Amino acid sequence: MGRGLPFRKRYVILVRKMEKILLLNPPGTSRYLRDQYCSSSAKAFYYWPPIDLLVINGILRAHYNVTVLDAIVENLDATQTFEFIKQGGYDGIVALSSAASKDEDFALFKELKTKLGVKILANAGFLRFESEKTLRRYSFLDAVILDFTEIGSLLFLKGERGSLPGIAYRDHDSIIKNFGDFNDNFSYPVPAHRSFPLAKYYMPQARYRPFTCVLASSGCKFNCKFCSSSKIPFRKRNINNLIHELHALGKLGVREVHFPDFTFTADKQHCLDICRAIKKEGIVLSWDCLTRPDCVDEELLLEMKQAGCHTVQFGVETKNEEVLLRLDKHLKNSQITDAFGMCKKHGIETIGFFIIGLPDEGRQEIEDTIKFACELDCDYASFSIFVPDYGSNIRDKIKPENSAILEGYCLDRTKFPAWQKNASEVWQLRNKAVRKFYLRPRYFLRRLIKIRSWHEFAVQFINLFFLLKSQIRTH
Repeated sequence: MGRGLPFRKRYVILVRKMEKILLLNPPGTSRYLRDQYCSSSAKAFYYWPPIDLLVINGILRAHYNVTVLDAIVENLDATQTFEFIKQGGYDGIVALSSAASKDEDFALFKELKTKLGVKILANAGFLRFESEKTLRRYSFLDAVILDFTEIGSLLFLKGERGSLPGIAYRDHDSIIKNFGDFNDNFSYPVPAHRSFPLAKYYMPQARYRPFTCVLASSGCKFNCKFCSSSKIPFRKRNINNLIHELHALGKLGVREVHFPDFTFTADKQHCLDICRAIKKEGIVLSWDCLTRPDCVDEELLLEMKQAGCHTVQFGVETKNEEVLLRLDKHLKNSQITDAFGMCKKHGIETIGFFIIGLPDEGRQEIEDTIKFACELDCDYASFSIFVPDYGSNIRDKIKPENSAILEGYCLDRTKFPAWQKNASEVWQLRNKAVRKFYLRPRYFLRRLIKIRSWHEFAVQFINLFFLLKSQIRTH
């Protein structure tokens, strides 16, 4: 069997069962995106199923009566969420968190532990990189998930102790921590996708609803200093295991998939094998993915298109090649323009990710990036504020200068960057980027021409409304 399956022989699962487990995406005052160690809020009204909870659902569901509560898309507040959990009588909770929502999440976790005494396992980027510190400080957390593709959460809930893969927990005065085996390949049982409120999720680029998320790889093979994913080892999912999940989705009537891998095409051969397996198996699938501009070529994009790919999301970050070089993202503008051009040639839509306020960038460099985004003429653009993520190499260099304010800062890429010295200028330039890109008459007309239904019109209108609404936020 593939690594990551919950029935590996080297562990003996105890007979005693914890019958009811809740997988929780906590409520929030913003539409927090917490999956895969993310730390931000949705810039518009889009939202997708958290891949962490999907994978954990697959690992646990053969052993427990598993319930899923996504309080964000269900529009529940903290009081309503607490009452739901109280009525459910759960023996354990596996919950998401993030550096952006930590204070809200921890307030709820503490109340759940104090009043209900429920066992709580939490998964988040900042927890992965500061697990020992967090477990010593917050007694309401029973364990921290270090790798959600591992079976440690299952073993811990079953009562196993010792060095459990992908889990950190307290053992009297000690913290037991095991990040996992880090084999090249992994697999996991097919999640019960229908346990998630799929009809309530949507993304502007999705062609069909309902849609869901499927993981094809974990971690990242690159070493960008501004990104925490560089500290997560890159591993490929067993293709047979992946295809089995896609077949299961087809039987459920789901034909739209978002691959949230950090770099879907990082291993070209693995990506080619996935695309060819989709075609060979006769799977009718519509999908999108994320990658780098220097990780695609003509052959790969053509195979992806034939396998159902309609949109590729690229991390561009900045036009300033010198800044990228200092951040260990070795990327040339020519590679970026070539990648976007090849996608357009093959009829694949594009989304560009740009970061405003990177270290050592002045106003002119940011202005150049905004202009570059418009010149690339991607179908959508995302402009985020730079934040020093937990686990990123750059955080340690920035922290000494702003340690007091940075410790209390929520690290939300969509919020006013209070920790930066030139915060007001960065915030104004971020808002300018949104206006400059989305309010171009040419862009507006092109999006209108591509609309094929009233549903698509509503989606585009809602997202534009929320993007423009974000312009009036200050701090």
